[in-house]
Amino acid sequence: MKSRRDFLKCAAVAGVSIGGMGALSSCANSFSTTSSQKKKPNVVVIIADDLGYADMSFLPDAPEDVKKYGTPGFDRLAKTGTYFKNAYGTSPICSPSRTGLITGRYQQRWGNYWYGDGGLPTRELTIPEHLSKSGFITAKYGKTHHNGGPKEFPTLHGFDEFLGFMFHTWDYIRLSQKDVEAYKAREGFKGNFGCQVVGPLLWAEGQGTKQEEAEKISFEDGFTTEIFTDRACEFIEREKGDKPFYLHVAHNAVHQPTYVVDEKWAKRVGARYVPWDRNADDWDYPYWEPNEERHQKFHKRWGHMGKVDPEGRRCYLANLLALDESVSRILDTLEKTGQRENTLVVFVSDNGGTINTYSINDPLSGFKYMFAEGGLRVPMIVSMPGRLPEGKVNEEAIVSTMDIFPTITSLAGLQTPDNLDGMSLLPVLKDKRKKQHEWLAWAQSRNSWVIRKGKWKLTNNVGWKHKDFRIKENGDVVEADKPYKYPNSPQLFNLEEDIGETTNLIDEHPKLAKQLRELYEAWDSQMAGRMDSTGQPRKNP
Repeated sequence: MKSRRDFLKCAAVAGVSIGGMGALSSCANSFSTTSSQKKKPNVVVIIADDLGYADMSFLPDAPEDVKKYGTPGFDRLAKTGTYFKNAYGTSPICSPSRTGLITGRYQQRWGNYWYGDGGLPTRELTIPEHLSKSGFITAKYGKTHHNGGPKEFPTLHGFDEFLGFMFHTWDYIRLSQKDVEAYKAREGFKGNFGCQVVGPLLWAEGQGTKQEEAEKISFEDGFTTEIFTDRACEFIEREKGDKPFYLHVAHNAVHQPTYVVDEKWAKRVGARYVPWDRNADDWDYPYWEPNEERHQKFHKRWGHMGKVDPEGRRCYLANLLALDESVSRILDTLEKTGQRENTLVVFVSDNGGTINTYSINDPLSGFKYMFAEGGLRVPMIVSMPGRLPEGKVNEEAIVSTMDIFPTITSLAGLQTPDNLDGMSLLPVLKDKRKKQHEWLAWAQSRNSWVIRKGKWKLTNNVGWKHKDFRIKENGDVVEADKPYKYPNSPQLFNLEEDIGETTNLIDEHPKLAKQLRELYEAWDSQMAGRMDSTGQPRKNP
């Protein structure tokens, strides 16, 4: 495997700086692997961040603006694979859900329920760690957020290299140390970026490399979605001998701050674009000006819909289309190098789309942060032409992102760890089994939870209320007449007949509700209760 020094040498030949790493892919063509006859399959897992359940143009419930612009990358992947309508993350927020995905287990088993909980313990095995032991070359580009823990940093849990960031969000275009220094020079800056972080990305090479040993790399005029895609394509093209690879592309798209957009994609959808000038005397929205207010106040207004942004949906679409092109470019690179038919590609979102970025989750109710279907269900596509069915829509099986781990090991002929909560999807994909999970459970704490068994869903203490929005015919966003509200009282829904969760049937089926509650209690008895990242119990378990 080539070191970063080799990449820099390649970049110098191409006449680019490290800030233009996207040009590396052209230089790497000479190292491309053309043979698809490998003993084990390659694996590419692409994770979107807060993607709206309906925001893919091949879906019948896709909104008109998505149909207008199209998502050819998502659509192409669906045509070459299986789209699961009943796919779920393990949490309605990113850090626990990403931990459940990469371990194939309920992260509540070690106390990782909500923000700041649980982390990634040393004892928990991850997908890249398991595959690396079997000879896979592993790489990750993008977001890492597992709530801390001793092995959270990617090169500590099985990745040979990593380029990305360690936080729940990052800026899309302000990726230079010069941007950090510009903020620090503001008189009103008090040393805290809050929830909107700018600055260099982290680069680490070699398993065992610690976060404090990682190098900070500044990108001038960069855009995270393209940077991570460039790097992914270069990795696919790289010579690896006879070794298979596992590539994990974890985009920050379409997580806030979606109001910060790249010029190219803003023009594509007619979205507001304000050039970033780090030397300006004053920064106007969409950029935070610390001389005017603390970031917490700015973030509450623009990151949590304290004020509705008329341009919000168009800005979301700009970042959505960039994400979609990333999928197209990765598929193009696999095909160009002759590796597509020997590569399993999984595309999934970490959780439901968020109301704060104006995503659309139709026909589901609810959004990220909440336990309605719109917070828990995720778009999920599994594709491997020639090996797995193509152009299929699975409407019956209840599947989980925890199933990705055992699916990979089964397909690769590797031993599957016997403690996983996930199950291989291969029997369902090959139509040898109609159902997957009989039931799944979710919890924010021991007193706030949801369980689904078959068509029935029982909720407990998961109320949520938030300002809502609607989109006008011209594409502007305005505040809805009423806020979105999901009741806190126990609810029982028949999801087959009421996917929008409009009719509470708990009074009509008390015995069923009791059975589901008992099933949850049995599940909960196996979980740890809320822990902090050091393994100590929290006050609200």
